[in-house]
Amino acid sequence: MNDPKENQLWSFSGGGKSLQDMYPEEYSHETHIDLQYKLGHEVKLSSQIICFVNEKPETGVLNEMMWAHYADNHRGICLEIDIDKFVVENKEQLVDYVFEPVSYGSSENPVFWADPLLEKKDCIKAFVKKEYKKLFLHKSLYWEHENEKRLLIFDPAQRCLSINESLTGLYMGLSFPTSYRPSIDNLIDETKTKIYDLVFQGHKIELWQRKKNDFRPIITRKILDNL
Repeated sequence: MNDPKENQLWSFSGGGKSLQDMYPEEYSHETHIDLQYKLGHEVKLSSQIICFVNEKPETGVLNEMMWAHYADNHRGICLEIDIDKFVVENKEQLVDYVFEPVSYGSSENPVFWADPLLEKKDCIKAFVKKEYKKLFLHKSLYWEHENEKRLLIFDPAQRCLSINESLTGLYMGLSFPTSYRPSIDNLIDETKTKIYDLVFQGHKIELWQRKKNDFRPIITRKILDNL
């Protein structure tokens, strides 16, 4: 991720269970700081995140700043996903997870504390389950415009999640290459997924729905469809 918090190295010192107990073969006075960062890295890798914009088109597909940050500055696409269908479609993969909005503002860093009777990986899992909001669901006020919601899976095993049944809309950026459109359309089930082109007029982004395999320029469609 490119957000400052996730992009930084994390470090924690052990509480309840010392770094020496968690890394007995690696620990020394010389490696103490390195192991704090190693623990932080393992906390990061303990879970997986998928990021969404929460609910409103105005804060997502119609938000010009979001296109500037993501989707290769209008050369990409935005996917509209029905969250309820998405969860049902992937119920076998989503065993231990939360799907919650991100909060914004100042926050204290969580303190790592581990049960001395647990193995390191179980200590990390217990810590993440307790402090996941501070670790993964909190950002500074500068990111408030994203209105973000995150799917957080408490498992390091990589998963491939499906959107075959839950992809309800596809929005092509202002500079999306026209040569890619036939390939994209061939993958779309028009009964489930609506297709939109973005246009910029009146100093704002507008959405123009089009039919599958209709590659006429927007201005042509507008004129002919109104005849």
